[in-house]
Amino acid sequence: MRIRERYELAEELRTRYRGAGRVEKGELLDSFCLASGYGRKYAVKVLRGRQRMPLRKRVPRQRRYGPVFRSALKVCWEASDYLCSQRLQPFLGDLVLILERHGQLRCSRETRELLAAASISTVERNLRELRRVVVGRRMSQTKPGGLLRREVPVVVGKWRELDVPGYLEIDLVSHSGEVAAGEWIWTLCATDLSTGWTERVPVMGKGQTRIVAALERIQRQLPFPLLGLHPDNGSEFLNWHLLRWCRQTGILLSRSRPEHKNDNCHVEQKNWTLVRRLIGYQRLDTPDQLQWLDSLYGDLLRPYNNCFQPVMKLTGKESVGNHVRKHYDRPTTPLQRVLNSGAADPAKIPALVTLYTTVSPLSLKRQIDRRLAAMPASLGVFQSA
Repeated sequence: MRIRERYELAEELRTRYRGAGRVEKGELLDSFCLASGYGRKYAVKVLRGRQRMPLRKRVPRQRRYGPVFRSALKVCWEASDYLCSQRLQPFLGDLVLILERHGQLRCSRETRELLAAASISTVERNLRELRRVVVGRRMSQTKPGGLLRREVPVVVGKWRELDVPGYLEIDLVSHSGEVAAGEWIWTLCATDLSTGWTERVPVMGKGQTRIVAALERIQRQLPFPLLGLHPDNGSEFLNWHLLRWCRQTGILLSRSRPEHKNDNCHVEQKNWTLVRRLIGYQRLDTPDQLQWLDSLYGDLLRPYNNCFQPVMKLTGKESVGNHVRKHYDRPTTPLQRVLNSGAADPAKIPALVTLYTTVSPLSLKRQIDRRLAAMPASLGVFQSA
């Protein structure tokens, strides 16, 4: 029997099958199965026919996080310099209070409660449309330090386990533009392993004496004692000037393994987020640009990043099948980590605490944007056509 004939037979028997009793339904079902070759379960479905359930009117769920919430979240996101959701969400409660205290955010009690209760996924979902990331790459300009590497020991992960403020990873970021010719400005970036505190100092060229002078300045600016330095294998760090200065001041000096960039992962990360992402890849080579960059780092970016930018620390790793799950602590600002460590210099901390309580991060962020837009022009001698 063909399929069409089976359905025609089922159509003829359907009315009779629905009105029949139990015995008669069994007889009709036996005969239909014999004629069609269907199993009893499927034959019952065919004889009963397709029964449509009444459509239920779907009531859409009321939106909890509406335009007012997104507008307030956008202001907080701008004030935090567009942090990722994992770092922004734990800091939202404090950030809302700071912005409201300075009159730069006005929201109702319901919106304030929504900001405090929003999960990381909610924050990420509401900020997804605003994310624009441009990543560029350039060649490294690090030159090996030569035979002096024998005088500086290789240390991998030892200082991270100590969890004591004062051990810094250091690196240089080049502002040579497209052509590495002549003399140009470098940014010396130093990141504390325990607290995430970051210092940046611009240097014209990477001469050995200038690098030591920049490190002395960083030592004076730190709110805690400088205990150790951990650079890569570049000749600007592995030289007798720096080695002699470290020995005279009692500062430990170690280095990373050659061709192992992840040994300096903390400062390498800051090279992008706190230098390259803001300054870009254009060439900086004039005294005016050096003064502008120094003012930008010292007056605006230093208090903004260390007082209002929460950071996360890796607390452990767990193997789950073929994947490694990383665990982090609660995002906390470097200033708060310095205060919690008990290693802060009493003479330097009050000024930073006063700055945290009196300055708005949104105002600092907008001043940074205006300062970046007012970058002095380069000489143009080595600019590419």
